[in-house]
Amino acid sequence: MLVFLGIMTTAGGLFLFLWYRTIAGLPARQRPPFLQPGIFKWGVPAVSLLVFASGVILMASVSLALAAVAAGVAGFLAYLIIRFDRYSANMRLIHDHYCRVRRANPDMEELEVLFQTAAWRYPEWSHDRLVELVAGKSFEDLLLLMIINENSVNPLSDWDLYRTLKKKASSIALGGR
Repeated sequence: MLVFLGIMTTAGGLFLFLWYRTIAGLPARQRPPFLQPGIFKWGVPAVSLLVFASGVILMASVSLALAAVAAGVAGFLAYLIIRFDRYSANMRLIHDHYCRVRRANPDMEELEVLFQTAAWRYPEWSHDRLVELVAGKSFEDLLLLMIINENSVNPLSDWDLYRTLKKKASSIALGGR
């Protein structure tokens, strides 16, 4: 019974942390107003850490190995969820389509590949609007622009999120996953 309680408490702490991380990772316009007060901003991660640690301690009272395994699994899950967030997933989808178009048409100019990628992502847009979108851009620039436009990210008010997305776009555009 104590093991089950420890597992559930550990999972609850992990869930609370990841929920907060998801809410805090939203663009400023989409964040709920309750995120602003300092008590919430610093309190929720502290409470999630406290709940998580309580669960690990409960499991350690039964078995140290079980507590270590649970902490390791929780750490691995947190890493995966943070690393492969919704922004990264959308960037990878765009990158995969770009690569498919590039492989299918090796002689196609870069601008045309970018245009085909943008046309796939925005099928309802007019030809002129798509040309405006891709004109003078590299794939990395187009990728970043698509993500910040689709998610209403303002580079000024969401500076930290914008910098993170820029790094992810650069990494994905270079072929790094």
